[in-house]
Amino acid sequence: MKVFAKFGFVGIFNTIITICTYIILVHLGVYYIFANIIGYILGVINSFYWNKNWVFQVTDRKNHLFLKFVIVNLITLIVNNIVLYALVNYLSIGAIIAQIFATGVGMVLNFFLNKLWTFK
Repeated sequence: MKVFAKFGFVGIFNTIITICTYIILVHLGVYYIFANIIGYILGVINSFYWNKNWVFQVTDRKNHLFLKFVIVNLITLIVNNIVLYALVNYLSIGAIIAQIFATGVGMVLNFFLNKLWTFK
């Protein structure tokens, strides 16, 4: 449970980075899916550092760890974008609110994939 709490704390910080970037870019006229991708990438950079060094405390310096992390986050980003697109285009939810819901779905998926595969 302690690991999940730490993961959640890092996730909150990543979410702030992602959502703030997303909101700024959407307000600047960037297409919401592209804004989501850019915000997500910034959150992933932050996430890798903190999850590796603080949450899961992995000292492995091999590149396969980073590759696994990137794969997990690409999967999460794809699912996140599918959920975001469906909420905006099929349920007519505003892009900002939809992104918050999509982030929640992605966070759960991301935790389990990282815990069970990347940082196991």
